[in-house]
Amino acid sequence: MVKLKNREISVEINPIGAEIVSIKKNGYEYLWQKNPNIWNGQAPNLFPIIGRLKDEEYEHEGRMYNIKIHGFVKHSMFDITENTENYVSFMLSANTETYSSYPFDFDLIITYELMNESIKKQYIIINKGYKTMYFEVGGHEGFNLTFSENKVMDDYYIEFFDNDIYSYTTDKDIMLNKDLKKIILNNKKLYLNPQIFTNDALILDCSKLNTRSVTLKCDGSDRSITVNFDDFDYLGIWSRPTYSNYVCIEPWSSLPDCNYIDKKIENKIGVKSLSPNKTDILSYIIEVR
Repeated sequence: MVKLKNREISVEINPIGAEIVSIKKNGYEYLWQKNPNIWNGQAPNLFPIIGRLKDEEYEHEGRMYNIKIHGFVKHSMFDITENTENYVSFMLSANTETYSSYPFDFDLIITYELMNESIKKQYIIINKGYKTMYFEVGGHEGFNLTFSENKVMDDYYIEFFDNDIYSYTTDKDIMLNKDLKKIILNNKKLYLNPQIFTNDALILDCSKLNTRSVTLKCDGSDRSITVNFDDFDYLGIWSRPTYSNYVCIEPWSSLPDCNYIDKKIENKIGVKSLSPNKTDILSYIIEVR
């Protein structure tokens, strides 16, 4: 494990998946500690696709490729390229294994930097190949709903800066439909409960929001977690449709597969394209209080 710390917080990161496994402040653990009976993840990084593909496959240049939900990097071993007390950089490069499901020559660099009570996560994607590269990238941090004793999921809410928040609807196979529905908020607050996750994640279109920031809070507690995601057009909010003590807040560059488009990767909604020898950088910030 890689351990980072400053005067305010400490963070641990697993080189497998470059995944955060602990965020502590004043001895309190903000990050979900995985439970195989509930959810065995913690904060996987999503690349080169987000969500599900139709039949777990996509098409590129007339050939079909298979990738499971959220891509392959969550199981990949990253190299550590730089490490100080409050900063670390991980890198994964295209290799024989990745080429079998993703025919692009890439470097994916994921960095973490501690800044007071915040963690800045940065994705640096480099196209080392000779053709346009298509990709999606995002995060999937799960946060503990244990801010205060004797509280349940219903006492927690996600606070927005806007009242006009829209979510995509899905079909029976959890493929996205064209239509959006407005999320009913209570004074810009979305209170959590198992029912809102009956059809899997809430997938929010944040592309038109003036402020791309949400805060997880609990009635009766001073603790909070804010995620600022200016570089990302979409946000997933997910938990099991049961009374679980965690929720995931997921900045996404792009969307899972839709039921009204073909399987060509370049036609996916929000997919990023990167010319040869070019670099794209996206980042978001997690602040714990």
